[in-house]
Amino acid sequence: MDTRVTLDNKETFFKILRDLHAAEAKASLLYDNNGLTRYEGLIIDITDTPKHCLLLQGGLEIPLSSVIAVNGIFAPDYSEC
Repeated sequence: MDTRVTLDNKETFFKILRDLHAAEAKASLLYDNNGLTRYEGLIIDITDTPKHCLLLQGGLEIPLSSVIAVNGIFAPDYSEC
């Protein structure tokens, strides 16, 4: 069994993503798009209307709720494989 670094059940990726955006640092994401999808690049904006969404380099927009992992840190539901 492989164990991964995960968020606490009460944490979200919002702070990590906000910090990456503010630092103009590259993000490595894994998100659910009817299957796991990878993205690596810059976060252009984080919107909050009507839900929190990430606007990524290249024009891709994904809901924050679909993010599974950020820079090797996984959501609690994905702690083991």
